Amino acid sequence: MNWHEIMDERALEMDAVIARELRDNPAKLELVVAWIQRFLADPDYSTHSKEALTEWLNLIRARGLSGVLSALADRSEQGIRMRQNSPFAVLMPQAERRKILAKYEARRPRAHPASV
Repeated sequence: MNWHEIMDERALEMDAVIARELRDNPAKLELVVAWIQRFLADPDYSTHSKEALTEWLNLIRARGLSGVLSALADRSEQGIRMRQNSPFAVLMPQAERRKILAKYEARRPRAHPASV
């Protein structure tokens, strides 16, 4: 497994925690919407990042919580791409975030370069 695949697995594990947070309190989705809207209104925020946030906002508006939960668990190329621009960090409990980061960082020395 190369480092990019490990990072994808790490993001998937973090999104599982975020999905749990959203299932436990669906109103937290509004925090994400507010976060997205704040960055979309920032003229200094990158165009590429705004495009990704707009994609998430459109998904939230069109499909609601069920669509978000599906996207968070999606293992397809689209799911991986969307996870790379996830606006859900605002919901991540910091203790769990640190634990997951440490778990995957410990795997770094064993990872093959991405080109292998």
